[in-house]
Amino acid sequence: WPRDAGNPRFDLRYGAFGTQNGYTWRLDGHPWSKALCRGPRNDGRWYTDQTPMAAYYLGQRVVITHPANNHVAAPRGCGWGPSSPDTENLMFVVDGDEDPCCIDSDKLIQIMDMGVSPYGRDQPDEVLTTYPKPGFQNVPAFCEDPEDSMGTYNFTVPTDLQPGRRTFLWKWIRDPAVMPFTTIWEADVFATKAERDSHYLATGRTTVDMWDFYQVNNIVDGAIVGDLVDPILTG
Repeated sequence: WPRDAGNPRFDLRYGAFGTQNGYTWRLDGHPWSKALCRGPRNDGRWYTDQTPMAAYYLGQRVVITHPANNHVAAPRGCGWGPSSPDTENLMFVVDGDEDPCCIDSDKLIQIMDMGVSPYGRDQPDEVLTTYPKPGFQNVPAFCEDPEDSMGTYNFTVPTDLQPGRRTFLWKWIRDPAVMPFTTIWEADVFATKAERDSHYLATGRTTVDMWDFYQVNNIVDGAIVGDLVDPILTG
């Protein structure tokens, strides 16, 4: 869970998927000096039994989810059409235990560029409706619910990362004219899957990793082609 997810004000744990309730954080005003998260680091407060801290192992592929919020380029008649932009999707780990000052801090170590989604009136419908795709707009069911349909990213925990408690940061720029969006969360990083699994069992959680539904299924034009692969979506 991200920081402050258990705050009743936001209700991320029990609220409907896609409901923001003011949780969204964008670097408006003074983006190069603004804090990267709504709340400062406080592990004992932000993470609870209901909103536990993540636990990863070196080399793990981690899947993160997000609502579409209408920001997907799609054929005309679906959402806002083909011109919804996607500019930058980056993942960072923080060097050290202190929060970085700002988005250009040298404490932010980029660990993955998740690419950008194709968009624009020159893009054929076949391109806009082919999944999986890079960037923010990996949302195969977008036209069914442009506001709240689920999108996914995935990133790999670097194999040379020092195990221990680490802070991760996601940065998204939708449009160059719009300030970056950011989200921060902490995770306990273990050297091996066996160590991570032991931690999960000790804290009452499943050891089955979440799969990326859109990676393991062949999806064309928003529909699953062939046999459905329906893995356990918990972990």
